[in-house]
Amino acid sequence: MRAGLAEAIKHGAIADAEYFAWMKPTVADPAAAGDYLAQLVLRSVQIKADVVGRDERESGPRKMLNFGHTVGHAVESLSGFRLLHGEAIAIGMIVESRIGERMGITAAGTTEALREVIAAAGLPVRVAPEYLPERVLEATRSDKKARQGRVEYSLIERIGMASAGLDGRWAWGVEDEVVMEALGAGG
Repeated sequence: MRAGLAEAIKHGAIADAEYFAWMKPTVADPAAAGDYLAQLVLRSVQIKADVVGRDERESGPRKMLNFGHTVGHAVESLSGFRLLHGEAIAIGMIVESRIGERMGITAAGTTEALREVIAAAGLPVRVAPEYLPERVLEATRSDKKARQGRVEYSLIERIGMASAGLDGRWAWGVEDEVVMEALGAGG
């Protein structure tokens, strides 16, 4: 259940700041919140359906659903899939938000806001030390979002708003040095 919360947190981070704020006080113990889970699932499905409905072929705004997945898939693979998908995506959101902050795309403080909610949900917030930044970076190159050797990241501008990118492609090419810095900063 906790791993599933990562996708709900991602939906708030990319598309709905109110939803993100609404879930913050309850993610630590969703079972105690009555119909909270039904509301959470309903809103997440609405967000995903809206995004997919606008871009069925993942050539534009649908790429925002990949937030946290480039680094997340790399960490998941390096773990030998011992990390649950949601755990890996939680880590990926933290690192990718940090990448966005370093590039001046993501508002300062966004990574900390994500970290608070992800930690409250009982999900990991950093790459385990045994996964060296160089190995994580190399593993990103095999992700489905790597295009002709260039790794693309879905980034957010702030909680509730994904970034369309400079060219409206909803993906950012990121220099290896920036990724390494983000991974080395408690990634």
